[in-house]
Amino acid sequence: MITDDFDYLAPGGRSYTLAAGQLARLKKSSRVLEIACGRGEAACALAEAFKCRVDAFDIDPVMVEYSMKKAEKLGLGEYTNFFVKDGRDMDFGEGKYDLILAEGGALTYIGREEGIAHSADLLKEGRCLALTDLIYLRDDVPQPVRDAYEEGVCSYLTEIRYRKLLEAYDFEIMFASMLPQSAWDRYYAQMRRQVMSPKNKFTRAFKDSMMREIDVYYNYGGMFSIGYFYAVARLSRKKRVKPAGEGLRIPLAFSYSG
Repeated sequence: MITDDFDYLAPGGRSYTLAAGQLARLKKSSRVLEIACGRGEAACALAEAFKCRVDAFDIDPVMVEYSMKKAEKLGLGEYTNFFVKDGRDMDFGEGKYDLILAEGGALTYIGREEGIAHSADLLKEGRCLALTDLIYLRDDVPQPVRDAYEEGVCSYLTEIRYRKLLEAYDFEIMFASMLPQSAWDRYYAQMRRQVMSPKNKFTRAFKDSMMREIDVYYNYGGMFSIGYFYAVARLSRKKRVKPAGEGLRIPLAFSYSG
C-alpha cells in the first residue's frame, strides 16, 4: 500500500482510518474520540466520510491549531472538536464513544495499559478501539534497534503480548494485520524530506533521532525486528474473551545478528 497521506506522522494512512470507521459501523449519530491526533488527518478523514462527530486531542498546541485550521479549510468545523489534552488524563465520562482511534503508537506514548483501560471506560458496550502501534517481531531484538526505537523511554510488545493485553480489558479483536513494507517506505521517505527541508523548524535532537531511526531500519536490521500492528477490537464485557495461547507465534524465516 503506497499512499500520499503526508500529514500522517506514522506508517499507515487514510485507508486504515477509513477501514476502522467501516468496521465500527460509523454513522451520522456516532461519536468518535481520537487520542494524540497529530495534524488532524485521521479525524478529518472520519468526519468527512461518515459525517459523524469527532473529538480529537493532542498534547502539542501547535498540532491542535494546525488541525483546527485544516478542518475549517475542509468545511468540517461543525463535525470536529480539536483541543489540547494530555492523553494520560482522559476524564471524559463513561460509555460515551462508538469508536476510539489511537494511531501512530498513541497508546504506547501515553502508557499502553492505562490507555486501553481508559478506552474501555469511554466506549459504549460492543463498540470499537482501533489502533496502530509499533511491535517487536521477535524476542531477541538487536541492541542497536532497541536503542534507536526505545530511546530509553518506550518499550514494545510482540503481537501475542499485545493481543493478550487487549483481551485482559475485555477487547475482542475483529480484525488485525501488519502494515506492508510500502507503508514504511512511504513514511520514511516523507519524514526524510521533512527533516531535511529548511521550511520545517525541527529541533536538532529530533532530526538526529529520526535520521538514526531510518538508518537503523534499513541498514542495521530494523525491518527484521519491528513491525506496525493494525487492529480493530470490540469491547465485549458481557462475553469474556478466551485468552490467547501461551507462546503462540509464527517463527521467522530469517535471522539477524548485530
